[in-house]
Amino acid sequence: MGPVTLGNTGLRVSRLAFGTAYMGPQSDHLSPAEGAALLLHASQCGVTFWDTADDYGTHAHIATALHEIPRAKVVIASKTTDRIEGPERILRELSTDYVDILLVHEVNLSWADAARETLITWQGEKARGRARALGFATHSAQVAGLVADWPEVEVLMLPLNAKGVCTPGSPIEDGGIAEMLVAAERAWAVGKGIVAMKVMGCGTLAGDPVAAMDFAAHLPYVHSLCIGMRSARQVEENMALLERLSCTND
Repeated sequence: MGPVTLGNTGLRVSRLAFGTAYMGPQSDHLSPAEGAALLLHASQCGVTFWDTADDYGTHAHIATALHEIPRAKVVIASKTTDRIEGPERILRELSTDYVDILLVHEVNLSWADAARETLITWQGEKARGRARALGFATHSAQVAGLVADWPEVEVLMLPLNAKGVCTPGSPIEDGGIAEMLVAAERAWAVGKGIVAMKVMGCGTLAGDPVAAMDFAAHLPYVHSLCIGMRSARQVEENMALLERLSCTND
């Protein structure tokens, strides 16, 4: 199962993306060296798309891994709500000259227009080669529905699971899963890169991981599935499962 092209961005990403939130101080408290070892193992398994955010506390883990792997071998996405200082801080903490995907984090309907203005500001980051693609991470079906017509949004990270769960006890904002799926397909149809997040519903769907991953993997408009993984075994199991599901989809 090789990489796929993420919409019109030109970026080649692995079908399985490594969500790094669990390794940070809000969860498993892995040291940067421990997190880097897990990321490097994932890369050896073919997971070369790594996701982080400036509030996960995992930039140092990725930076440590980058000491051991050529920068061009991995695609890194990070997220922030800080229009002015966020991009500079992300690059500094990652110890890299560029981030492949720079997203405005947790965009909701009340400030979608302001988030769009942020992307307009960040066009300067693209012009300087410090970001290769821009977009939104959102839990809002209505926001996802807006952006098909917004050229500034090149990548969307969306909660895509059968039950429409964003976090335990929290559903998709401003609409349900049916509306989110329609929005994702429409965005994909005009060339946006679509990354499925919350595939396991932040653990609420982990009791049946096969069904959870099967749902997202068989959405034809999803380029990559971003899943938080806590061990080398989880990486290997998820990669094997996605390989198997991809074969049944052929």
